[in-house]
Amino acid sequence: MDRERFPLTSGPSLRVPVGHREEPGVIMETDAGSGIRAYLVRNDRYFDREFYYGTKDGDYVDNCERFAFFCRAIMEWIGQSGRPYDILHCNDWQTALLPAYVRTLYSKEAAFRSTGTVFTVHNLGYQGLFWNHDLPLTGLGWELFTPQGVEFYGKLSVLKAGLVFSDILTTVSDTYSREIQTPEYGHGLEGVLYERRADLYGILNGVDYEDWNPETDPLIAARYSHRDLSGKKACREDLLAEFGWEGPVDEPVIGVVGRLTAQKGFDLIEQIGGWLAAQPVRVVILGTGERKYEDAMAGFGRLHPDRISLRFAFDNRLAHKIEAGSDIYLMPSRYEPCGLNQIYSLRYGTVPVVRNTGGLADTVIDADEVPARGTGFKFHGYDSAELQDVLSRALSAYADKPRWEAIVKRGMMKDFSWEASAREYVSVYEKALRKKGALP
Repeated sequence: MDRERFPLTSGPSLRVPVGHREEPGVIMETDAGSGIRAYLVRNDRYFDREFYYGTKDGDYVDNCERFAFFCRAIMEWIGQSGRPYDILHCNDWQTALLPAYVRTLYSKEAAFRSTGTVFTVHNLGYQGLFWNHDLPLTGLGWELFTPQGVEFYGKLSVLKAGLVFSDILTTVSDTYSREIQTPEYGHGLEGVLYERRADLYGILNGVDYEDWNPETDPLIAARYSHRDLSGKKACREDLLAEFGWEGPVDEPVIGVVGRLTAQKGFDLIEQIGGWLAAQPVRVVILGTGERKYEDAMAGFGRLHPDRISLRFAFDNRLAHKIEAGSDIYLMPSRYEPCGLNQIYSLRYGTVPVVRNTGGLADTVIDADEVPARGTGFKFHGYDSAELQDVLSRALSAYADKPRWEAIVKRGMMKDFSWEASAREYVSVYEKALRKKGALP
């Protein structure tokens, strides 16, 4: 957090129930801009750590306790403040206990009688699964440890609490909202989601074009737009130099930014690594993730330094340079609830090559399947041969300069800003309030 941009002031102290004891907490406050106040929960023992949820070697062993404390601290603060809130909009397993608390432990408190709950799943693969003996840390009773409650094959599923107890469920693309009701994508929770399908909505994530816009981006070598693409060449040269390649490069540049995990398709990239290195391309990869994929990608970089270059880091400046300087953006995800980088790529004139899943299916139009409207290239089966084929199609299109420029410009003119998504969220808030009887 940027403390200079968002100076914090200390608010009320709390004594937060965690199991059979209490833990201290402090509510911190700052101005988030545009008249919006942001509140943060402080407890240095739980949250003053190098990483949010865990290290490369696994999650923190006390994550259930950490986020049970976080959720109870929010409930205690709202209750003590005496200020009721219309909506609690919760995201992912880290806040999934809040809807359960509204319906159980805090159901008789005046502050929550008319509060609607909306629970958004950004990635169903991260469920907050813990052994059953962690349940007392949450304060929830054992009567909820059933298949209809928070039990999941003998474990405590914190995410399931959000799915079961929230008034309205959302996820971050329309396709993903349907996919997670199937065994292939449901991670064992497809039955719960199917039962709640009438309350489940897919709302595509928006992007902030104030931060991700090649016409105004201060982090890239030159500004450009769909009306004048000349600055993209300077960005391309700058990116190549950043990754250690000097001199003119005619081959297309393929960019990858993200977590190095199987979910993001790095097992497929590993399988085609030799083939990819034999193609007339340059590949730049930025990200951190599972050790085995970092090792595999580093191995390809050592074997093919003239073709593949890598940075294992989280680097926002370099992410912007990759979006602006690449010709192709590769995102072969096993599943992708929404995805943002393919949307950034469209605006930056970097043609996305993606798997036809989740938000990738909803935001990219295949230029071979729909030539007049195509903005990228998609493959369907999660298969290395299909990935090779779609990359071959993209490289063939790149060689046809007029066609490629048309694909680039169509993508740059797409609008995935937050305005439309915000209207849909207002609609689901109203649905949640009607379920609570707070709206007619």
